[in-house]
Parts: sequence; structure tokens; C-alpha cells
Amino acid sequence: MQEIPVLEREYTFAEFFVMFLLLSPIIIGYCYIMLYIVEIIYQRNFKKPLIVFGHVFNKKISETDKMILRNNSRFYRKLKPKYKVYFEHRVATFIERTQFSTRDISITREMKLSIAAVYIQLTFGMKNYLNRLIQQIIIYPNIYLSTHTDEYYKGEFNPRLKTVVFSWSDFKEGIDIENDNLNLGLHEFTHALHFATLKSDKPTHVLFNETLRNLFLSFSDESLRLELLNSGFLRQYAFENQFEFVAVLLEHFFESPEELKQKFPSIYIKVKEMLNYNEAVFISN
Repeated sequence: MQEIPVLEREYTFAEFFVMFLLLSPIIIGYCYIMLYIVEIIYQRNFKKPLIVFGHVFNKKISETDKMILRNNSRFYRKLKPKYKVYFEHRVATFIERTQFSTRDISITREMKLSIAAVYIQLTFGMKNYLNRLIQQIIIYPNIYLSTHTDEYYKGEFNPRLKTVVFSWSDFKEGIDIENDNLNLGLHEFTHALHFATLKSDKPTHVLFNETLRNLFLSFSDESLRLELLNSGFLRQYAFENQFEFVAVLLEHFFESPEELKQKFPSIYIKVKEMLNYNEAVFISN
């Protein structure tokens, strides 16, 4: 029987390129899934993200902006030079992607930078530091009447409208007085972060949520729960509900870290894991 000859031909570069374009979504999708799995496994074993600062190019801010950050953010002042660059990049990105508006007060660069700095301080240890539930920030000069509840507030977070609202005088007082455990910016941004992590599959949000669940689980220890409740360490408002507890706890974590570490070391460690807050790495001595 005569063999049928196999026709051979060389593929052109254009054909290879078309095949690559057709296969690239599958390859990219596979790599993304594998990276996600690796990140989750790494986090659950080491209680920290695999990658935190993956910026290829860092956005720059002006020297005037840096001076405003130094004057309004103790956290920024304490960072090592390398991490100041990352902080500046994230502040610039947050401002760029967030709509700022005011009521009965003029918007200033100091307002934008100060508010962004508090948010970035909270999420600095996270790879996924931006929050899809924060698209707009509204600033009032002082305490204001909420159009949704018809009550007066210093600040609020509205997940449905993806909006955070601040009284500027109260926000500024929160960053100017650094040891009273009252920080309006940290409080409201923690609410937004807490809400975002509940339905997020981003690795750093998963870490926050899982560690938080472990923290609440630790309160099944009656002695720890009663010790915290009777200590007076957290103001009474913290025990309104789980969201207020987390927000007040994080105010204490950033403003009185040594006291929290001394009185409730197990809680302090859990909060560090939640935020991937590693002062030994990015805080200057």
C-alpha cells in the first residue's frame, strides 16, 4: 500500500502571533488562579501576605505635599525612607481614585492629603489596599445633620452610596491629639474596611476577615472577655456591636500600641496579623 505523504509547512510569524493571542487569556487566567492559591496557602501558613508592595512605578508627590504629610501624619514621619516612597505612592493613588467634595467649606490640599494618609496608614500592610466601597468622601466644617438619618454626626460610612463623611474639625482633632484613642478617620475607615472584607476574595482581605473571626472566637474564653470588659481600656461605645468594637480597637492599636500590647498581648498580636502591621520592617528607630 502506498503511503500518503504528510504535508508539512512552516507557520508564519503572524500565525504564531494569532495563536499566542488566542491562548494568552487561558495562560493568564491559569497563572492568576495558581498565584491566588499560592498566596492563600502562604498566608494561612505564615499569617502574612506573600507580596505587599508590588508597585512597578511609584507615583511622586511634591515637596510641599511631603511637608503636609510630615505635619499631619505621625505614622508617615516614622517610616523608613524606602517605605515613605511606598506611602506617598499610595496616598497619591487614593487621592486620584477618590472623589472629594465639601459642604460649606473650601477643599484644600491639606484635607485630601491628611484624609488619604489616615486611610493608607490603616491599610499599609495590605497588598490590596484600595477599597471598592470608598468612592467618595464628603467633608463638612463641623458636626453635621445627616440627610439619611436626620441625626447629627461627626462622621459616617455609607456602604450603599460608597461614601465616607467627615466633620473636618473632628477629623483634624483626631490626628492632632495622638494619644487619646479617639481618631475619627481611623474609626470610619475601619468600618469601610470591615464591610469590604466580608464579601471579598482578595488575599489580604481574606487574611483580615479570618484573623478577625479568630479574634472573636478567642472571646469564648470567659476570663478574657470579662477582663477586657471590666478593664475600662476600651470606651463603652466599643461594645455596641462587632463593627464598633473593631473600629474602637484599631483606634487604640494605633494610638496606644504599647498599652494594648502590655494589657492584652493576645489581642495585640491578632490585630497585627489582621493588618499585617510589621513595625520592625517599615518603622524607623
